[in-house]
Amino acid sequence: MQDTVKNTEYEKRTIKIGVLFSQSGPMAVSESSHLRGVLLACEEVNNNGGIGGNKLEPIILDPAGDDLLYAKMATELLLKHRVNVIFGCCLSSSRKAVLPIIERFNGILFYPSVYEGFEYSPNVIYGGGVPNQLVLPLLKYIFNNYGKNIALIGLDYLYPREINRVVNEFLNASGGKVVAEKYLNFSADAADLRLNLNDILKNKPDVIFSTVVGLDSINLYSVYAELEFDGVKPPLASLTAVESSIQALELDKREGHISVASYFSSLETEANKAFIKKFKTRFGEDTSPCVFSEVAYSLVNVFANALLSAKYDDTESILAALSEAPIESPGGDLFLDLNTNHLTLRPYVAKSNREGSYDILWESPSVIKADPYLIAYDRSIEV
Repeated sequence: MQDTVKNTEYEKRTIKIGVLFSQSGPMAVSESSHLRGVLLACEEVNNNGGIGGNKLEPIILDPAGDDLLYAKMATELLLKHRVNVIFGCCLSSSRKAVLPIIERFNGILFYPSVYEGFEYSPNVIYGGGVPNQLVLPLLKYIFNNYGKNIALIGLDYLYPREINRVVNEFLNASGGKVVAEKYLNFSADAADLRLNLNDILKNKPDVIFSTVVGLDSINLYSVYAELEFDGVKPPLASLTAVESSIQALELDKREGHISVASYFSSLETEANKAFIKKFKTRFGEDTSPCVFSEVAYSLVNVFANALLSAKYDDTESILAALSEAPIESPGGDLFLDLNTNHLTLRPYVAKSNREGSYDILWESPSVIKADPYLIAYDRSIEV
């Protein structure tokens, strides 16, 4: 954005923002949810008069799950379309591909996905949860309700390996045990999934902790439901399995799995009921928001509030106008920690049901401030 935005009378124009989520390829099931959240928030801002009378104009590109395309398209958004704000990326590998471009050209990336932590950039606003906000609550719940023998299965890239490194550290310091650890290639076929899952089950885990994402996650859950097993199968537990992925499964394959997130569509709050109504009106009655939609939606509002109070719309002015004041979101009030550029969140643990939704089993009694480098944790989990 080259022109300036002032909170006084000025020539009306649109404010362009980049939107970089896959609408095709293996990550479309997740990133289409992000995209819907961004679009809903932009339309809501525009219907309420825009930013000082100026409408948001999302410039939407489809990187199709290809990290090279994320980098290329981020460059295109910043240089060709002259945006300085991008909402985008889901996988850590795509974020890592975009990050040096964002920093080189001094843009801002609003990143709406759970990730492994251990990162900070002044040019990134991290909207998803990090291990102290999600992994620890999930492990505590598993310890208290299932046991301490955990199997790990993930895709073979940065996020699963880093999350599982953290899980190993906490299990080792807490009397737990990793009984199996498997990594899959992207787009693994059903035979490969069956082989790895059967190997895991031979080790008798209490829970299978999954860091498989996107379409691969749907395939994993589907194959797991079809496996023959003598006894009660341990549940799959995930940081990324959400309503959109569960609803993609056949009815008899949806039930009984554990997820942790800062939002579930089953939350019984007035703000969430209003959000769901708007979401279904915009995208269809057969759709449901998930944490991907809710965080992306909330980050647009974080940006809009900053832009409204900023004198200009350049990167420095927007970053300087970001506030730690509470932002009302469908999942509850959010707080941006300006020391880390991460959101303070309230985690929930929930179990999937046949309807494709989640029944909430536990909620944190308080919000949890992000500690992306796990500085305040000695790796021992008290239960």
